[in-house]
Amino acid sequence: MIARRSSRAYLHTAIWSAAGIAAVALSGCSGPSSANIQLRKENQQLSARIDQLNRRHDADQAQIRVLQRNANVVETLPEDRLNQLYTTAGLRLGRLCGGFHPDPNLVGDTMLKVYVVPIDQDGDPIKAAGSFQIELFDLALPSQNRIGQWNFDLQRARSDWYAQLFMYEYVFNCPWQTPPAHSSLLLRVTFTDALTGRVFSIDRDITVQLRP
Repeated sequence: MIARRSSRAYLHTAIWSAAGIAAVALSGCSGPSSANIQLRKENQQLSARIDQLNRRHDADQAQIRVLQRNANVVETLPEDRLNQLYTTAGLRLGRLCGGFHPDPNLVGDTMLKVYVVPIDQDGDPIKAAGSFQIELFDLALPSQNRIGQWNFDLQRARSDWYAQLFMYEYVFNCPWQTPPAHSSLLLRVTFTDALTGRVFSIDRDITVQLRP
């Protein structure tokens, strides 16, 4: 008898649970519920938090590399104080990065144009001083796939900073050292922060227009 009653009670509960799920499903057809809206907000907040933690992780890794190289970090600003300031925590590439040809009468790109800006722990762009190394790779080549390397020291990079209209970034012109044989290339930008000695790097796949 106890077993039969338990089975009946379980069946009765299952029926009411199924009815409840169906009611929730039917109510959801009329539009997003408050629970769904709250869930979306929580997901957005979680994504923003993950981005912030990733930037913090990049900054920590850069600091570790500095210590491993025994770099001379600013002595008057220990690590705990640097963490309280807005310092470089990563890089952001502009959407216009890629091949460029200044002469509209020419067919095909003659240089690489790079738009890049350092960002702080919150992902906001900052005018951080430092040096840049720009590399271009043609991964379709079987060997020696780096086809260009351009170095911009502290003073030269300072002259390539633009802050006007909608621009707030470094803009570097890099004429071809070896004309690309393929249109799909890999861009790598490495930044050494002058204040902290930290090193940050970012990659992006780009497409260029080949000359005939």
